[in-house]
Amino acid sequence: MSSSHGIAAAVDYRLVIFDLDGTILTPEKKLTPRFKRAVKHAVRLGVVIALASGRSLDSVLDVLRQLPLGDTPGYAIACNGALVWSRRPGRYVAKECLEICDALALSELGRRLGYACYMLENNHLLTDFPIAPDAGGYLFSRLAVARLPDDWWVTPRRPPKMMFIEQKEKIDALPALIPPDIAGRYHFVRSEPNYYEVMKKGVHKGSACRTLAAYLGIPMAQVIAVGDEQNDKEMLLFAGVGVAMGNAAREIKSLADWVTDSNENEGAAKVLEHFIIKKR
Repeated sequence: MSSSHGIAAAVDYRLVIFDLDGTILTPEKKLTPRFKRAVKHAVRLGVVIALASGRSLDSVLDVLRQLPLGDTPGYAIACNGALVWSRRPGRYVAKECLEICDALALSELGRRLGYACYMLENNHLLTDFPIAPDAGGYLFSRLAVARLPDDWWVTPRRPPKMMFIEQKEKIDALPALIPPDIAGRYHFVRSEPNYYEVMKKGVHKGSACRTLAAYLGIPMAQVIAVGDEQNDKEMLLFAGVGVAMGNAAREIKSLADWVTDSNENEGAAKVLEHFIIKKR
């Protein structure tokens, strides 16, 4: 583990926000006992724990429920920042969703480019693109995939995000194919090798962390954010201390204030132990 930028030694950190995949979850998608112990200790010290992911809200909550948070609320940031949820009392802190006109525009873009564009709705991936047996939604997602009806645009819909899900090589090529006017209208991010996701402009994990910190009355300087992928960039830049995992992308390590160990070697637990537990 190493520090890459100056970090204030005397700060009492009050909010720690963790990414899921590649961060608190092992390659086998498990939480380790050491991480759970560190969370329990941090919560007893009054630290607020939040999880932030590109996953659906239900998927983030499934992981949040496994943490020993006691009577504290615990917070979930889902869909790359579009949704912010408080576990207790069980309600949204914020929702920043796309409109039906956005869903139409992005679906049309996908058709022109030959890419299926999926709408996330109720834990389903919905598309008006023909669904082949080897469609990316089937190959690279655990969510159910379904074809939208021909008149799908008649029903009011406000998806938190849209997704292009394809073979890595096709996702590699996609950013250069998106017209500048469309690229400037939304927030695009590559969250995984096979995912290129689209949110409302200005919506990302960083904006959601800012919203949550303001809601809790916690200054930016007392926030730690931990992640490993491109969709964690804004979150790490927002936080008083941005921590990159040892397995993080090179760009994420370069902008982080601190680099911890990998998700195979208790990197997330070590963040709590170093910044919270050993200092109190």
